Amino acid sequence: MTIGVAQSRTQKTYDEILRRDDPRWVRLREIILEKSLQTGNFILSSGRTSKFLFQLRQTTMLPEGAALIGEIVVEYMQRFGLRCVGGMELGAVPIVSAISVASHNMKYPVDSFFVRKKAKEHGARELIDGHVTDGEEVLLVDDVATSGKSMFGTVAGVHQQYPNCFVRRALVIVDRQEGATEALLDKGIQLVSLFKKSDFPIPA
Repeated sequence: MTIGVAQSRTQKTYDEILRRDDPRWVRLREIILEKSLQTGNFILSSGRTSKFLFQLRQTTMLPEGAALIGEIVVEYMQRFGLRCVGGMELGAVPIVSAISVASHNMKYPVDSFFVRKKAKEHGARELIDGHVTDGEEVLLVDDVATSGKSMFGTVAGVHQQYPNCFVRRALVIVDRQEGATEALLDKGIQLVSLFKKSDFPIPA
């Protein structure tokens, strides 16, 4: 059994998070270009090899980057009435933290959490850290989407403890455009991104 998802697969329109002429979009792209985009030979968490890498924690853990991301995502959550956000460690942790702080400052407080790759082996042995209200719609977040694998891990982790939660939307900072959108849509989850690979000067 999996966490509840939207049943319709007909919703394929791209919900724009932020207009490209918004100064925040422009500035965040500059930060990612300067701090996070690397070229070379890399093995991704999905197991694939790549000539480029978005090391986004260099952006999401930068004060300015975190502040921009938190504000932008909270605005997106307000637009759709979403009150719960979470993702898989480690990539989602600084994003979730930034969203949580921004939601307080913007007087739109949300539940926020992260899912561990495996439950702690000591203390309360929790799999999920943070706050989740069972029955809420959950916005999944991550830094980069490649195959969508980490999103599915988040869904499975949440369902173990909060079986009445459901997911319609997932949001990432950068979509590498390598299949995550289609994989998530196949499960009834619409993936949106602040940026796509095509927004950056990626070498061939």
